[in-house]
Amino acid sequence: MMTSRFLPLSVFALAAAAHAGQPVSEMVMPEPTSPWRFGIGGAQILGIKTDFTRLGTFQSSFTPQPLGGTVNRDYDDGFVHIDSSGNLGNATTNWSYNNASQYNPAGTGSINYSITNSRATGSAREDGGANPGVDLFAYRDMGPVGFSGLDGHKATWGFRAGLMYSHLGISNHDAVFTGLTTVTDSFDLGGTIPPQAPYTGSFNGPGPLLGDQPIRTISNGGTGFVTGSRELDVNLAVLSFGPYLEIPITDKFDVLLEAGISLGWADGDYEMHSATTVTGLGTQTSNGRGSKSDFLPGFYLGATADWKVNSDWSVLFGGRYQYLSQFDVTAGGSEASLSFDSAFVISLGVAYTF
Repeated sequence: MMTSRFLPLSVFALAAAAHAGQPVSEMVMPEPTSPWRFGIGGAQILGIKTDFTRLGTFQSSFTPQPLGGTVNRDYDDGFVHIDSSGNLGNATTNWSYNNASQYNPAGTGSINYSITNSRATGSAREDGGANPGVDLFAYRDMGPVGFSGLDGHKATWGFRAGLMYSHLGISNHDAVFTGLTTVTDSFDLGGTIPPQAPYTGSFNGPGPLLGDQPIRTISNGGTGFVTGSRELDVNLAVLSFGPYLEIPITDKFDVLLEAGISLGWADGDYEMHSATTVTGLGTQTSNGRGSKSDFLPGFYLGATADWKVNSDWSVLFGGRYQYLSQFDVTAGGSEASLSFDSAFVISLGVAYTF
């Protein structure tokens, strides 16, 4: 039986204590080391990038009409409307143009009209923006592995769980440029030399005739100048879990290699104010505010140095690559995108073993 086998060992231990002159009542059995370590520390996220895109909203008040004759058409720089004759002979007296540059004397002459819109291609980038955060963590030792560290003690392995929180405040005020798209309709003058610009004809006439069937071209060219502010405010919490390998270096100093999965929770607000100026057409403003909350799956890979102050307390300093999926928030037609592709977390904390 187990009791009969244990009894001789107990008697042997008591006899050895008596032989050494130590009272049995003073014997203290060593307590096993706990497999658990719990800690708290500060954490700083580096390498975060925020892209502000789709900047530079500028929309004409006018819409290109279908091709063909006998249509009222309005442009950024004039109009071609139906006159009292119903545009007899596919020509009208009811037209206007604003600038001398619209007149093209080539061939029989023509007047060019345009409608310009921005493509909202402006973009700006900000690096960083994370405030110092807090890092809670726990280690569970699962036992030794098949090799030893530099001090001769067995390396061990286990699992690490962590919860990190950080607040991110990103602000951008860069002036940028946006591309433009211009629809140009060309109307034939039929050899007539137009009155000097600016000119406005009449519904009833008389006046010079302008053909009412345009030739259309669409081009991407020119730029709009974009100014304003963009503010992204994010509360970020990251759960992480994975295995670790602890390698003893000295009696007091260990190195832990860590890797695992992460799940972030981001709650963000994006606010933007923008003014887009197009030469000859003026300035348009746009404002917006958007909010979003989302889960961000990812992973981490890092290393931690553990310095044992005593049997209970240790100081840990570590760094880890922290990837999370991108976090996007839209507002006022633009988008703020928070990227963790190159994010790195530096942490410093204390741990208690019990």
